[in-house]
Amino acid sequence: MTNEPPSTQHLTALAAPDALIDWRLAVCYETAHTTGILDELPATAADIADARDLDPDAVRAVLFVLAGWRYATVDEHDVFSLGPNRPQPHERAALAQHGSWIRRWAALVPRRVRDRKATAPDTPPPMDPATGLALLESAGRPFVSAVVDTCLDGWRPRTGDRDSAHVLDLGGGHGAHAREFARRGCITTMQDLPGVIELARADGRSAAAGVELVAADAVTDLAPGPFDLVLCGNLTNLFPLDQVRDLLNRLRDVLAPDGQVAIASWLRDHGPVGAAFGVQMLVATTAGDAHGESDYRRVCADAGYTDIRFVDVDHARFTVVLARPAPTT
Repeated sequence: MTNEPPSTQHLTALAAPDALIDWRLAVCYETAHTTGILDELPATAADIADARDLDPDAVRAVLFVLAGWRYATVDEHDVFSLGPNRPQPHERAALAQHGSWIRRWAALVPRRVRDRKATAPDTPPPMDPATGLALLESAGRPFVSAVVDTCLDGWRPRTGDRDSAHVLDLGGGHGAHAREFARRGCITTMQDLPGVIELARADGRSAAAGVELVAADAVTDLAPGPFDLVLCGNLTNLFPLDQVRDLLNRLRDVLAPDGQVAIASWLRDHGPVGAAFGVQMLVATTAGDAHGESDYRRVCADAGYTDIRFVDVDHARFTVVLARPAPTT
């Protein structure tokens, strides 16, 4: 973890309120990124417009916003260059994506209030899956160690070493949680969709960490247990509550007798970032939600779980929900 670039959480729609990037800057930066304006610097607005078939006045207006935040500079000859506050290479795609999400919020929130499956008139092209996973990993980096700590602290085996736990990282995506569990000595499996697992195999980091990779859709199939711990990190928020209940029911079959399930996500009633995540799920999915604490209490109980606990692992209140299958009689 120590060799990874800094997190880009502050450049996303889920930044803490006091760290949120100004929407004007984000939209202009995304425009400059996607149209190739940034790739032409240093240059005048007229030269950029000519090279990229753009309107010179519009290019100039966008670049002056970047200059206002010192993401760019402009000299006495009207030549624009990258400025001292420009994003670092690992931040550029994250900030551009933030601008794209602002446009999506503005277009879709009013429509989806009326129709949950409404579409936007101008949908940006989908991001390359590998880039998308890298951005998710970078944004979630501040929480990985704390989530793993909370999971292992919450799992109290009757016998044995907790660090030898058999762990399933379900919907593990970028694999950061799985690799951290493995680093702690856990016997770790990561399951995700076949396309995601293919990217994980190509990346090589999970295999090098000793993580077993399983390609399967969690909606229909689960890696064979028994597992002492199953982590669902930013997974249950993709589903409506009835599907979350069904998943929790099926997870009972792969949990060890002393097993535990952990759900790591933003909760809509745990502060402003969790509330914003609810709108993110509104525009990013047609059925997902930042479910609230009472929702998780209810579906966990309905699925036969007890000892339901909620741990906020960061000042912005990213939450881990912990629950155990109720003893069978």
